[in-house]
Amino acid sequence: MMSTLLPPLAEPMPARRRGAGVARARALALAVLALALPLVAAAPAPAAEAPRVRVTEARPAEIAINIPVTGTLVAREEVMVNPRVAGRIIMALHADVGDAVDEGALLAELDRDSLEVQLAQAEAELARAKAAVKQAASQVELAQANFDNAATNYERNRKLRESGTISQASVDQSETAYQTARASLSAAQDGLAVANAQVRQAEAQLRMARLNLGYTRITAPVDGIIAARNARLGAVAVAGAQPMFSIIAHGEVEAEVEVLETEVAQVSLGDRVTLNIAGIGETEGKVRLVPPSVDARTRLAKLRIALPGVDGLRTGSFARGLIEARRYTALTVPVSAILSDGDGDFVLLLGKDDILERRDVKAGAVWAGRREIVSGLDEGDRVVLRAGPFFQSGDKVIPVLEGAAGGESDQ
Repeated sequence: MMSTLLPPLAEPMPARRRGAGVARARALALAVLALALPLVAAAPAPAAEAPRVRVTEARPAEIAINIPVTGTLVAREEVMVNPRVAGRIIMALHADVGDAVDEGALLAELDRDSLEVQLAQAEAELARAKAAVKQAASQVELAQANFDNAATNYERNRKLRESGTISQASVDQSETAYQTARASLSAAQDGLAVANAQVRQAEAQLRMARLNLGYTRITAPVDGIIAARNARLGAVAVAGAQPMFSIIAHGEVEAEVEVLETEVAQVSLGDRVTLNIAGIGETEGKVRLVPPSVDARTRLAKLRIALPGVDGLRTGSFARGLIEARRYTALTVPVSAILSDGDGDFVLLLGKDDILERRDVKAGAVWAGRREIVSGLDEGDRVVLRAGPFFQSGDKVIPVLEGAAGGESDQ
C-alpha cells in the first residue's frame, strides 16, 4: 500500500513578532497622514459664485381704476297699463308677453253695452238742454220787447204830467208797468243763463260718456315690448290692482348694478363699463345714472348702466363687470417686485456693486400685472423682479435685466 506524502506544516510565527509588525505599520500610516495634513490645509477653498437674479426697471405705465359691480338687467322705463274705467269685463285680448307694440296699438277690449246706453242718454240730454236754451232766448226777446214798451210809456206819461195833461195816477200806473217789465226781462235773462249752463253740463256728460266708452279699448301708451300681462279673458278690470300690461318703453333695457358706498364717489356719468351678461357675453356700456343716496341697510348704491345697440337683452338677467372710473399714467413695477412686512411695503433695490438694499415704498393701484409706486422709487431704478424669501438686503447678486437674452434667474 502506497503512502501519501504531505508537505511539512509551516511553523507558526511567534505572537511577539506579529505584534511588533502591526505596531510598525500603524506608526508608518500616522506619519504619512501628519505630513499630508499641512498640504491640505494650505490649499485655498474655491470662491462661491454670487447668485444670478432677474431685475426690472421702474417705468411709467397706464393705470386704470376699476370698480367691480354686480346687478340685474331692468327696463330703463317700465310703463304700467291700467284700466281707466273700473268694473268692466275683459272681452278680448290682442297682445301677449314679448310682443312689440306701437303707441296706440289695441291691447284689450272691455264690455261696452251699458256705456253705449249712457252715451245715448248724454246725447239726448244735450239735445234737450239746447232746446231749453232756444226757449229761454225767446223769453228774453219777449221780455225785452215788453220792457222797451213799458219804458217808453212811462217816459211819455212823465212828460205829460209835467204839462198837466194827465193825472198823477196815470204816471204811477205806467211806472209800475215799467218796473214789472224790467223784472221780467231780468228773470228771462237769468233763465237763459241757466239754460246755457245746462247745455255745458250736458256737453261735459257727453264727453265723459264718450271717454268711458273709449276707455273700453285698452291701447299702448308708448312704443315698446310687452314685459308682463296680468289681464285674463272674462276677468273684471279693476283700477288700482295689478296692471293689465307692463311695457318696456321703446324696448330699452339697461343694467342696474350695486356699488359699495366707499367707491360710488369715484364713479361719474359716462364712465365706461364692461359687463359680462348671462346668455349674451361681454358687453360694453356707460354709466347713465349715479344715485344721490345709498341704501342705509345694505350700504350699497344702485347705478344704472346704459347698453346701447345690444340685441337680445332680457330683463332679470344677471350681469357682472367693471366700471373704469379713472385712467392715468404713473411710475410702476411688476406686482411680484413688491414685498410686505410689519413695517409696510418695500422692494429690494439693486445698489452699488450689485448689492441689494431694502427700499421702502408707498404702493398704489394695481393694473395689468403692474403696481403703482406713489413714492420711494425713481424712473429707471432696478429692483429684484421676484425676491420672495430667497434674498435680503446686503446680498451680492449677478443681475439679469428682465427681457434681456442670455440667462434666467436662479429664483
